[in-house]
Amino acid sequence: MRITIPHIKAISIVGQKPTVGSEPLHVIADDYCSYYVKNHKQQIPAAYLINEVMGHFLLRAWHINTPDIAFVTMPKETITKDYGSLHKKNYYNRVAFGSKEVEGAFDMTEAYTIKGKVDFKKYYQPEIFARIGLFDMWTENEDRATDLKNIMLFEKEERYHFLAIDNAMLFRTGAYNTLTHSDFTGIENNYCLQSGFFRIFKRFLKGLNKDWAKTEEKNFYLCIQNSKKYLEACYKILPVEWGFNNELEKLVTSFLFNDNRNKQVFTEYIRLCS
Repeated sequence: MRITIPHIKAISIVGQKPTVGSEPLHVIADDYCSYYVKNHKQQIPAAYLINEVMGHFLLRAWHINTPDIAFVTMPKETITKDYGSLHKKNYYNRVAFGSKEVEGAFDMTEAYTIKGKVDFKKYYQPEIFARIGLFDMWTENEDRATDLKNIMLFEKEERYHFLAIDNAMLFRTGAYNTLTHSDFTGIENNYCLQSGFFRIFKRFLKGLNKDWAKTEEKNFYLCIQNSKKYLEACYKILPVEWGFNNELEKLVTSFLFNDNRNKQVFTEYIRLCS
């Protein structure tokens, strides 16, 4: 499999996105599209950026909507004002990460409602929400919790589609050295499947398919198989200056594709969906 990520250059900064954490810069690039840009903060390995790229391609392997991404060069003359300690000019001496703005997308926290079947039918492919939760358990993502942040919606053909964003906190928040301990270490109230929204949502979800659990199990292992191809290709295009090496590659690979751990993850998924 061959995958590519475009290399673009920022030409202007629109502003700064007020988020808890990275507070990415909102930029216009030389392809005349808008991106939210994060830098490496001189960290080696640049775990948060590496996770963003790997998370992007793993979500694609799972057929979950996620924004397009790019490697971003930020010329110093573009940074015309002080954007605080998170965006020092020297942090952009190396290539940065950009997530493309999805037109019309909005935070799920702004509009989600689920009171009954009428609300449920507003969501396109509702099983995707549960699979985002399973994906987060599989990758031990610590930043898409019960408050439903980092899940967005966009409207198409009068239905809401789910969009997963922000994968910086995958793999135990980039603590790759802990991945040698491959048992699933789920944290209570840390996954969207533990949200009040999902407690109501799942009542209708399983009614879509009488063999729901078997379908989900088959899909899970197909996604894992597909993920191997995407991840192998992804490793080859990560910027050398981000500090990802063969040792880290082996840690991530053995962590994600550990059969015993994956059984634990799926068992917990079924429990949360029951």
